[in-house]
Amino acid sequence: MKHRWPLPDGRQVDLDYFVNWRPYLWRDPIARALRFLGNLRGKRILEIGGNDARMTSLFALLGADVAMLDTVDLGPSIAEVAQWGVGDRVRLIRTDGGFNEVRGETFDAVFTKSVLVGVERLAEFLDQIEAHLADGGKVAFVENVRGGRLEFWLRRNIIHRGRFDWEDHYYGITPSQIDLFRERFADLNVRRHRHFVYEIFGRKKDA
Repeated sequence: MKHRWPLPDGRQVDLDYFVNWRPYLWRDPIARALRFLGNLRGKRILEIGGNDARMTSLFALLGADVAMLDTVDLGPSIAEVAQWGVGDRVRLIRTDGGFNEVRGETFDAVFTKSVLVGVERLAEFLDQIEAHLADGGKVAFVENVRGGRLEFWLRRNIIHRGRFDWEDHYYGITPSQIDLFRERFADLNVRRHRHFVYEIFGRKKDA
């Protein structure tokens, strides 16, 4: 395992497995997000758009209780969680894209990876996330950068080799949208990784 990540029980796992796709691009931002979130033992995490539940499972292996929301079929997620034996610390929730299934709940942290790219009413979505943060809670968003013509060209021709026309899709966070995060979260730390990935880390504002 070239990119080991330590678990509380002394084991080490391959971080690239949990990052899942294009680890060369997403590994470092995910690692920084994990360090920012800190000790997860006993913490309640809301993961939005966990897809196959690999990151969900990693959070649970690190000691967190995780609620994962997604619109996809949960069959692969259920299998992933079972593979790691963390079903007692994970709730997999099929949603229509909203937060009704966790209404009234608060969490110590909210995490997304390549999810906000498809949210057109981002301000309202971030309001919902802020409402589900407990006092002192953290947010860690690891998201695509929308970018300009150069980034689109690189995505289309180098990364995806012509298999997807990114210009026809709403895709990625724009620099102007960073202000939406600053308006809602304190101590915001924004970092752009290799042109394509935003790390957006922050905390719940004091009441």
